[in-house]
Amino acid sequence: MSYLMIDEWDECTSEEMTSDLYSLCIKGARLCNMIDTDLALQQQDLTQSRHGKNQDYYLRLNEIMRPLSELIFKAMDEMKQQKTLKRLGASEVQMDFSLLMPKLQDLLSPTTEENARSKEAFALLPMLFNAIENELGLMSISQIPWELSVLNLFKYFASICLLLFHFQSLAKMTDDEVNSEEAGRILTGLVQGYVDSEKGQEELRKFIAVMKYEHDGQPLSATELMAERRQLIKLVPSAFQTCFMENIDDMSALAMSIVSIRPLPNEDDFETLLSVVAKYQWISERLYEHEHPESISPEIFNEVFHTSKNGKPVNMKRLRKVIEKMIGMIDKKNHWFCIYSVLKYRNYIKDPVATHFAQQMQHHNWFPNLPKHLRFSGETLTEYNGYLNDNTYPTWNKERYEIFRLGKGKKKWSPTLWLKFQRLCYELDECLVDSKPDRW
Repeated sequence: MSYLMIDEWDECTSEEMTSDLYSLCIKGARLCNMIDTDLALQQQDLTQSRHGKNQDYYLRLNEIMRPLSELIFKAMDEMKQQKTLKRLGASEVQMDFSLLMPKLQDLLSPTTEENARSKEAFALLPMLFNAIENELGLMSISQIPWELSVLNLFKYFASICLLLFHFQSLAKMTDDEVNSEEAGRILTGLVQGYVDSEKGQEELRKFIAVMKYEHDGQPLSATELMAERRQLIKLVPSAFQTCFMENIDDMSALAMSIVSIRPLPNEDDFETLLSVVAKYQWISERLYEHEHPESISPEIFNEVFHTSKNGKPVNMKRLRKVIEKMIGMIDKKNHWFCIYSVLKYRNYIKDPVATHFAQQMQHHNWFPNLPKHLRFSGETLTEYNGYLNDNTYPTWNKERYEIFRLGKGKKKWSPTLWLKFQRLCYELDECLVDSKPDRW
């Protein structure tokens, strides 16, 4: 559809072309809104099964950029001829992506000859957005089909630039080797995600019911639990059986052995493995409770945190003490975003709804007496969505933050906010890892 639009640009004033351009603009915007979700999926892609798709998307977007940028030049020349740029000196009118273009100029024009021309175009784009928007604000949309088509063309172009940047970043990400600690963290998160899913919950519920039925409804002894756990190897796909038997009690080692499997296992087999690991960890948690009855602590209100991690119960009282220590390390309410990001990175967050986290943190069982300057809401956390990914704070970087900050017009934010937040996250993370709420 993009190539058709490029070929038929001279007919842009037709009703059909105007409609098609608007449709492309909407689709581009929707894809851009999915970037954060796609990034989170990529960061959980332990087997790198998405690598080939990312490369393909990047190449296809890169291929279309040259004819699309040439069309941008043509549209600019036409705008000059029709004096659409007469309001370039007008005050800025903020639009989605209007400030994005200068930050993406190096992604276009692979040849030296085109480079200067592209930079000239990108330098003008924010002003062109504002000029067109000012014109549209003075006239009826129905009276200016050409200007409306150009506006949609520029918005679509901005969306393609952002998507190109995104897949270029993913291509670089998948080229980096993952270390054992990171691999273990990713696998832990994937297992917890499977358990939290509707399919995972139903499968685990059925597994527990079958065990209970086969033992006449009686609680299983430690010996019986271990016997049931040994039987799980029969459910493991053959490609994973050796690494499962060798490393099931060490998530980092298990994850690294999975990464090394070639050829890559298919997605169905990997999901089956996650299901078996979840069952193994459920039994391991029951065994731990047999050996450490003190771990069955009195319940405190909890809706957002996982109650177990890697086959052991999470000590909620200790987790509360850790968060209390973290609170002592922050001095602004927006620093709660860093606490939330660290807890999510370490796979403690079960319910990702920011409002629920804010409500629980200020519940009378947790921290009801927060000082006024530290009281926060879900909006305090979601304000940073799209700029800083709350799943993996170590991957925050200046380039991505700047593109989204300027692209969404967040001028009040400091260019170094991402770095200040990241440094605080590292300090909070050290506090969390040293305290080990998932240990007794």
